[in-house]
Amino acid sequence: MLERIKDWWHALWCEHYELTVWFEDEVITKLEDGTQTTTRKKKTFDLKSISKKSATHFIGVDINDNPIEIKTVKPFDFQILKKY
Repeated sequence: MLERIKDWWHALWCEHYELTVWFEDEVITKLEDGTQTTTRKKKTFDLKSISKKSATHFIGVDINDNPIEIKTVKPFDFQILKKY
Protein backbone atom coordinates (compact mmCIF):
# COMPACT_ATOMS: atom_id res chain seq x y z
CA MET A 1 0.00 0.00 0.00
CA LEU A 2 2.78 2.40 0.90
CA GLU A 3 4.58 1.57 -2.35
CA ARG A 4 1.50 2.50 -4.39
CA ILE A 5 1.22 5.85 -2.63
CA LYS A 6 4.91 6.50 -3.23
CA ASP A 7 4.55 5.66 -6.96
CA TRP A 8 1.49 7.92 -7.24
CA TRP A 9 3.33 10.83 -5.58
CA HIS A 10 6.39 10.29 -7.75
CA ALA A 11 4.28 10.19 -10.93
CA LEU A 12 2.47 13.37 -9.91
CA TRP A 13 5.50 15.58 -9.20
CA CYS A 14 8.50 14.03 -10.93
CA GLU A 15 9.30 13.35 -14.56
CA HIS A 16 11.45 10.40 -15.49
CA TYR A 17 12.42 9.49 -19.04
CA GLU A 18 14.42 6.59 -20.41
CA LEU A 19 16.45 7.51 -23.48
CA THR A 20 17.82 4.71 -25.64
CA VAL A 21 20.30 5.74 -28.33
CA TRP A 22 21.71 3.52 -31.07
CA PHE A 23 25.05 4.81 -32.36
CA GLU A 24 26.60 3.61 -35.60
CA ASP A 25 29.38 1.25 -34.52
CA GLU A 26 30.85 -0.37 -37.64
CA VAL A 27 30.19 -0.24 -41.38
CA ILE A 28 31.24 -3.28 -43.40
CA THR A 29 31.31 -2.96 -47.19
CA LYS A 30 31.42 -6.05 -49.39
CA LEU A 31 33.68 -5.47 -52.36
CA GLU A 32 31.94 -8.06 -54.54
CA ASP A 33 28.56 -6.33 -54.80
CA GLY A 34 29.12 -3.02 -52.95
CA THR A 35 26.53 -3.61 -50.22
CA GLN A 36 27.05 -2.10 -46.79
CA THR A 37 26.18 -3.64 -43.45
CA THR A 38 25.95 -1.33 -40.44
CA THR A 39 26.17 -2.50 -36.85
CA ARG A 40 24.87 -0.29 -34.05
CA LYS A 41 25.76 0.05 -30.38
CA LYS A 42 22.99 0.68 -27.82
CA LYS A 43 23.32 3.06 -24.86
CA THR A 44 20.61 3.90 -22.30
CA PHE A 45 20.22 7.03 -20.14
CA ASP A 46 17.78 7.88 -17.32
CA LEU A 47 16.73 11.52 -17.62
CA LYS A 48 14.60 13.89 -15.63
CA SER A 49 14.34 16.64 -18.27
CA ILE A 50 14.82 17.01 -22.02
CA SER A 51 15.75 20.36 -23.55
CA LYS A 52 16.41 19.54 -27.22
CA LYS A 53 15.92 16.47 -29.34
CA SER A 54 16.79 15.94 -32.97
CA ALA A 55 18.44 13.23 -35.05
CA THR A 56 21.90 14.76 -34.60
CA HIS A 57 21.68 16.71 -31.31
CA PHE A 58 20.20 15.83 -27.92
CA ILE A 59 20.36 17.82 -24.65
CA GLY A 60 18.97 16.73 -21.28
CA VAL A 61 19.63 16.33 -17.56
CA ASP A 62 20.00 12.89 -15.97
CA ILE A 63 18.56 11.71 -12.66
CA ASN A 64 21.70 12.82 -10.76
CA ASP A 65 21.47 16.41 -12.14
CA ASN A 66 24.34 15.87 -14.60
CA PRO A 67 23.88 17.51 -18.01
CA ILE A 68 23.96 15.19 -21.01
CA GLU A 69 24.62 16.40 -24.53
CA ILE A 70 24.93 14.12 -27.53
CA LYS A 71 25.99 15.81 -30.76
CA THR A 72 27.03 13.93 -33.88
CA VAL A 73 27.49 14.63 -37.57
CA LYS A 74 25.70 11.47 -38.67
CA PRO A 75 22.08 11.06 -37.54
CA PHE A 76 21.47 8.52 -34.77
CA ASP A 77 18.37 6.55 -33.83
CA PHE A 78 16.78 7.17 -30.45
CA GLN A 79 13.72 6.19 -28.44
CA ILE A 80 12.21 8.09 -25.49
CA LEU A 81 10.02 6.31 -22.96
CA LYS A 82 8.27 8.33 -20.26
CA LYS A 83 8.32 6.29 -17.05
CA TYR A 84 6.67 8.93 -14.82
